[in-house]
Amino acid sequence: MGSSVEAIEAALGATEGGDVINTACIERLDATVRARLTGLVRRTRCLGSRQGLLEGGMRLVGWVYNFSTPHHSLRVEADGPRKRVERTPAMAAGLTDHIRTMEELLDYQLPLPQWVAPKRRGRPPRQSAERLAA
Repeated sequence: MGSSVEAIEAALGATEGGDVINTACIERLDATVRARLTGLVRRTRCLGSRQGLLEGGMRLVGWVYNFSTPHHSLRVEADGPRKRVERTPAMAAGLTDHIRTMEELLDYQLPLPQWVAPKRRGRPPRQSAERLAA
């Protein structure tokens, strides 16, 4: 258990947020996800019964939240006519340099994960067992 406490302290030290664990941000994100994926709020079986649909919705909400939605608390001071520059969480983390549009998010090509052959289950076919014995 000591290693997890040390890991938390190291993560807090590496961030600019201070030295106290603050759950307000994750609570705000949770409320945003519930508001945008109403199937998580209502007592319905449609969204929860299809894992792929739920995962796709969560990914889309996450992308929009992090790349397209500027957050008031992430604004920074700027020189020039505009006093503050709006930023998204992805901009604050250095992942992008501008607020992405929905068209940009939906057109973005993600690389496919490496294909892994499914594990063979059950007894080997009879023909294979006979060849191994010979």
